[in-house]
Amino acid sequence: MKHCKLLFLCILICAFASIAQAQEKDQAPSAVELEKTVVTATRTETPIVDLPVSVTVITKDDINKMSVKTVDDVLNKVAGINVRRCKGLADTGHTTIGMRGLGRDTSRILFLKDGIPLNNTYTGSVGNFWDVMSVDDIEKIEIVRGASSALYGSSAMGGVINIITRPATKKIAGGVSFEGGTLDSYIANARFSGATDRFGLRVAAGYKTTDGYEYYKGDKWKDYYKTPEVQNTNASVGGDIWIGESLLKLDYTYFHQHSLTRTSTEYDGHKDTNEYSLNYSLPIGKTDLSVKSYYFDYSTETESRKYNSTTGAYDRFYYDYDIPRDDWGLMLEASTELGSHRVTVGTDLKWGKCDSRYTYATGKRDFGGKQDLYSLYVNDEMFAGDKVVLSAGLRYDYWKNHDADFYDDTTDKPYAFPYPDKNDDAWSPRAGVVYKVREDTRLRTSFGTGFKAPSLYNLYRSGPHGSTRFDLANPGLGPEKMTWSYDAGFDMEPNDNLSLTLTWYQSSFKDFLGDRTVDPDELPPYIPPGQFDPDMAIIQKVNMGKIDIYGVEAGFEVAFNSKWSAFVNHTYNVSKIKKYQEAPEDEGNYLSYCPKNVTKIGFIYDNPAWFTLGIYLTNVGSRYTDFKNSDTKKLEGYQVIDMKILREIFKGMEVFLSLDNVTDEDYSEYRSATTITYCPPFTAMLGVKYDF
Repeated sequence: MKHCKLLFLCILICAFASIAQAQEKDQAPSAVELEKTVVTATRTETPIVDLPVSVTVITKDDINKMSVKTVDDVLNKVAGINVRRCKGLADTGHTTIGMRGLGRDTSRILFLKDGIPLNNTYTGSVGNFWDVMSVDDIEKIEIVRGASSALYGSSAMGGVINIITRPATKKIAGGVSFEGGTLDSYIANARFSGATDRFGLRVAAGYKTTDGYEYYKGDKWKDYYKTPEVQNTNASVGGDIWIGESLLKLDYTYFHQHSLTRTSTEYDGHKDTNEYSLNYSLPIGKTDLSVKSYYFDYSTETESRKYNSTTGAYDRFYYDYDIPRDDWGLMLEASTELGSHRVTVGTDLKWGKCDSRYTYATGKRDFGGKQDLYSLYVNDEMFAGDKVVLSAGLRYDYWKNHDADFYDDTTDKPYAFPYPDKNDDAWSPRAGVVYKVREDTRLRTSFGTGFKAPSLYNLYRSGPHGSTRFDLANPGLGPEKMTWSYDAGFDMEPNDNLSLTLTWYQSSFKDFLGDRTVDPDELPPYIPPGQFDPDMAIIQKVNMGKIDIYGVEAGFEVAFNSKWSAFVNHTYNVSKIKKYQEAPEDEGNYLSYCPKNVTKIGFIYDNPAWFTLGIYLTNVGSRYTDFKNSDTKKLEGYQVIDMKILREIFKGMEVFLSLDNVTDEDYSEYRSATTITYCPPFTAMLGVKYDF
């Protein structure tokens, strides 16, 4: 089957290659530009050629050629990034992203939007951000791999991904798009921007809906199950104010998601997000000053009902919950040139809180808590002549978990318990060297450490997680610590048409989080016995021990002529458990959801006079789904081919066809103890897009 899919891809490419041969062979464009600048790697605008780390930039033009519906679809085309979106557009906040062998925990990567952190204090992850933002609103995405806590603090262990939105321009610009297709899926987006000499305006809105598909196979999908229904609505407005050389940006984003999932239990969910942010920048001579502040307000409400075989309806009360939470922060930074040095100093402040209210047939179970984080950092880039760039950074983070409590009146003996306050801190150094062999070749190496502060969810939440698991709080959790990490590699453009990159990385962790299965007689006194199904597994997050990771990222891009180009990248990764206090027998096993081999291939034919075609293949190796490395719970490897073809009808107007999973591969990115969740089958979306 694997060879058949490769043959199918080759046939597609050869068919369209004949078209390319009929075209005039113009000078091919540069495959990649080392002189591109990014802001994420140093928090200041820096050419990629001066950076000691592996960096990828994806532009809006790159995205337009891809068959993508969400931001994570875009990231899934990038070397070293593993995306798990189990149910396509019907996924509801469970999409996860992994980098550098860190599994499927999105909280081990820091995500930014226009430089503002998206990771929340509740789970440490980004929630349903992937459903919030339209890919049409993206200017570019900057991906920085490796230890970055020296600049960004908690979560920045696997790397940092910064999604930069389209700016307002002096020329009035905008666009509308609509697409629809299989699974009753529809996506609509609109955006508008314009500016005068003093003021700018940015407005955008989007809508996605799908009726989903049967994601279990065979008798696992019961006759009374219904395919999931999801509707996502988002809107944003932003204003830009220029005052002399300074720029003030004000932004607001609203998102609402309604989801209805009906298997053995019906979950009727509503999620609302309100994001407010302010970004002020002021250049003074050789010094750049910036102030960023933000406030994110989240709300999640769900009603759950068990299926009643007698009535044929979901009318058996299970539980309801309401989880309001918010994060707010302030970021101050100054960057200046001092001789051959570029020095950046700053502070990041963040405050988060949550309140969780669960209602059961016999009463309520509530918890809440707060987390405050404070940090200072400094980073120095030193240019030693024309060929060598040295960099060093250090950051100190302090955080406090406080004002947390637990309340339960689901029995005849109500129980209230105040969790103890807990504080912790972390020092995060980083150093790197770049040697420019020549203008088109650089050698680079970097060393750093990192950490991830525990989330309010893992610290304080005790309650059901679906119908087969009960999560038990652990208020004594400490941070995950990346004790050391280094990488070394090179980037080369031997000519204008070819680019090569290779990176070796290795890292070591301690106090890594893992799951501990708790016996009912080990439950703390604030969890009354008999409050959940005895068949439920009781799971508690613990700092389990040590993890070692190493791997290689390799890739090349080639432009055959002015119309045809291609890329190939491969990631080889080994993530192993070195020490596991709770289960010593698992030492030496692989981390769950960490494939050893991932290959991504893309072929792009770009001829505006005719059409643009993108063909993408993703090959993912097998993965274990538990620390036991059980063969019976192992997910097999898979190959998926996606395509997009678009044609400009007249200036600004495009019609396009996106085909995902062209060969209708049966594959999975997740399995529970009893079932495998299959990813979407072959889907097709036909759409139109008009930009002005």
